[in-house]
Amino acid sequence: MTVLLYQTDSYLQTFDATVIDVDEANHGVILDRTAFYPGGGGQPADRGTLTFGPH
Repeated sequence: MTVLLYQTDSYLQTFDATVIDVDEANHGVILDRTAFYPGGGGQPADRGTLTFGPH
């Protein structure tokens, strides 16, 4: 289950996560934790960039 980091820190801008699954049909990944809000209740979804490898 993905930990929803935005529930405890809505201003979080960077975080480390691990890819736990790949959704090839939808060109997506499932992370073990995320700060990206999916949208709902009138609030738009977050957008961002995933960077892979050492940073």
